[in-house]
Amino acid sequence: MSERRITGEMLLPDVIRRFPATRAVFDRYGLHGCGGPEGPRETIAWFARLHSVPLEQLLEELNAVAEGGSPIGEIAVQPTRADTIYRPFFLAGLVTLFTLGCAWGAVNLWLIGTRQNFAGVDYSWILAHGHAMVFGVVGFFIMGFAYQAFPRFKHTSLWRPTLAFGTLPLMAVGIALQAIAHLLAPRGPFLALGLLAGALQFLAVALFAGVLRQTFRQAARPEPYDRFLRAALMWFLLAAVANPVIFWLFETARTRSEFLFRVATFNIPYRDVQLLGIAVVMILGVSLRFLPHAYALREPTPAWRRFTFWGTNGAIATAVLTFLASMLSGDSRWLIGQPIAALVLLLIALGTPRQYRLFGPIPESERDRGVKFIRAAYVWFIVAMAMLVFVPVYNLLIYQPLTGAAVPFSHAFFGAYRHALTVGFITMMIVGVSSKVVPTLSGVDVRSAPALWPTFWLLNAGNALRITAEIATDYTRAAFAVMGLSGFIEVAGLALWGYELVRNMRAGKRLEREAWTRAASEPLVLGPQTKVADILERYPQALEIFLRHGFAPLQNPILRRTMARVVTLEQACRREGVELNRFLAELGAFIEAERKAHASSSEAREAFSV
Repeated sequence: MSERRITGEMLLPDVIRRFPATRAVFDRYGLHGCGGPEGPRETIAWFARLHSVPLEQLLEELNAVAEGGSPIGEIAVQPTRADTIYRPFFLAGLVTLFTLGCAWGAVNLWLIGTRQNFAGVDYSWILAHGHAMVFGVVGFFIMGFAYQAFPRFKHTSLWRPTLAFGTLPLMAVGIALQAIAHLLAPRGPFLALGLLAGALQFLAVALFAGVLRQTFRQAARPEPYDRFLRAALMWFLLAAVANPVIFWLFETARTRSEFLFRVATFNIPYRDVQLLGIAVVMILGVSLRFLPHAYALREPTPAWRRFTFWGTNGAIATAVLTFLASMLSGDSRWLIGQPIAALVLLLIALGTPRQYRLFGPIPESERDRGVKFIRAAYVWFIVAMAMLVFVPVYNLLIYQPLTGAAVPFSHAFFGAYRHALTVGFITMMIVGVSSKVVPTLSGVDVRSAPALWPTFWLLNAGNALRITAEIATDYTRAAFAVMGLSGFIEVAGLALWGYELVRNMRAGKRLEREAWTRAASEPLVLGPQTKVADILERYPQALEIFLRHGFAPLQNPILRRTMARVVTLEQACRREGVELNRFLAELGAFIEAERKAHASSSEAREAFSV
């Protein structure tokens, strides 16, 4: 056997630059849209691990193509909508973050601090901010990541990319209308706007779930994390159905006592569905697929995966149903479900990083700026779940005896738990994963990108300050001022991250433009994304090759002038069941022979004319 020309330690751009035909192999395993025309600066071994391809199998296919000596020339891959669909969703998430999300939350927190009263801000403002954070910030980042990553993990293409993209304006308009409706309440057409906003967002979530379901079905590649994703989508749909109902309940209360009862009854279970059901279940599922493959961490055992799935979803369902049963029936015995659910979630929070060996040594080649955020996120997950378990102890044995409160429930402590979960775990995971994924997709070497240490320290310091100061407000009014400043510290850290995220996305677009500028000067660039018509118009004799491989519709000249203009070689091969690599190699050889023949005839004509 001859010595391999391509090995696992080689970088993707080096391989694709030297053997352009290998691009088709990488694309088949999910490279589309990753790292620009030549792919990210990652080793083949890392690519194989991330995309769940046996390394030996991948190397055999790559070397077979390379040894075939296919003279295809430079391959310029024109990104389709599906290839870069994460960008508009991530940008929408950032816009929401710095308007209705964290920025508005920081302003609300500052107003509460200056007025030294948690009721110092209209509750409608709190509702609008909270909804924008979950459906807007978390929702947009989840949707963008899911559309971009899951098809590649499954070695398939995104089902109906245009439909998938359509969920973005639906969600954005719905969130904006709901914010306006909250601010208008109880004046004007607030109720109609709120219900319309809820309908638009439900449609967006339903389409999102449908696109992912069809994408998974066409892949026919079941994996252990799939059930987590399906469960998270179920919770997302449930939250989307409940959203207009919650809006109606909170904004149409006729008296303050009715308002307080509705908020006390429905706010906690609704937020559990949003934060624990959508975000936490999705993060646990993505972690199963992402952490072992991206960082060479240990794979959790099947038993732990089962416990995590059923334990997390069972705990959320138990917490929601028992809380509602207790509040609606007036029977406090139902509340026993709350500490049971919290204990299960704490066990999962403690055991999950241990399963991954997350805090153990990571090979230097696998370390990058995202690791510290992911590790910190799981620390905050443990802190948040420990606080949730401690809620009844704090309320009954500390808060009520020390303050003499009539009701044993500290809004400050529960709010601090929520912040530990939302900023500490959920936001920190978004920052960590995006800090690795976006440079990789953009063709930027993640190891040479800024380390984001200022973001790391500002986020953690702001979160710790917010939590401790908020709890301290139970005992001293001076803590309000400190708490009021903590939000701006977090926003400053997120602003640095957001700026760097946008800069990487712009770098990716620049690489794509440069590649296509180079490609425009070439007579023809042959690759998976080349349109069938581009080849047939320039090399009509190539029709024989297409027909020989079974592309019978191309016998019709009308179809050659219409359908062939929009169908790529990759799409055509997939429809007809033709192996793309071999077909590209045969076409490349034919085109190269045509070019040489044309060059020889041109030289002969020049010699004759002389």
